[in-house]
Amino acid sequence: MISPLYTEYARYYDVIYHEYLVERVPRIIDFVEEVFKRDAERDVRDVLDIACGTGGPTIELARRGYRVLGLDISSEMIKIAREKARKNGVQVDFKLGDMRRLNFNEEFDAVTCFFSSLGYNLSDEDISNTLRGVYNSLRKGGVFIADVPNPLHRFDRWVKGTPVIWRVQSDNISILVIDVKWLTNTVTPILEWERTLIVKHNDKIDMLFDKHKLRLYTASELKLYSRITGFKKTKIYGDYNLIEDPKQAGRLILVAVK
Repeated sequence: MISPLYTEYARYYDVIYHEYLVERVPRIIDFVEEVFKRDAERDVRDVLDIACGTGGPTIELARRGYRVLGLDISSEMIKIAREKARKNGVQVDFKLGDMRRLNFNEEFDAVTCFFSSLGYNLSDEDISNTLRGVYNSLRKGGVFIADVPNPLHRFDRWVKGTPVIWRVQSDNISILVIDVKWLTNTVTPILEWERTLIVKHNDKIDMLFDKHKLRLYTASELKLYSRITGFKKTKIYGDYNLIEDPKQAGRLILVAVK
């Protein structure tokens, strides 16, 4: 089941994550290009961005001259991404699809997966299918880059289920976001994520509810699953810095080379 945020509430996604999309995405792609130069064993021209959402990183990659295909399971998100690319005058292909069921055969020099999306692979079968599809999609020497939250960084907060409340504003839309995340299993950590949105649009106020589940992967698990899949070289960077195996990073970035 796809989260309501990615379907009927998709129109609010870019409002909620405005700061991420406008300020952080260009810096993330700066880092990604450094990884292309440092770790990929081939020139990177063709990129597959899986679970691309509304296309923030996808469009930024295309803006920098890469041939990019963005893939997402939500038709609503793909529709928004296509419109954004059109408005920005950027040529990007977008396709509806599930990252667990990729059917490409050595068509890309790099595959990317941003913003914790790899965590939607909840089971061992899911993550194995996704990584196998990514591996098959890459040409020899190609690189897979994915970012996930570090389970050790906010473990205490997630065990307690401490709420986080924040507000975003864009033109005539104001959204109060109430996030509550807690761990339901500390052996194979599954993060339950309930979100309440109080949306004021012009003079109308709506209350919307959303629920996710994310699996948290440790650095060791990411490396192990990648090695089992067949990737010959794996690294973990932290917080979009080229420092390997960070202990205190908030985000872990998997880099796996075919």
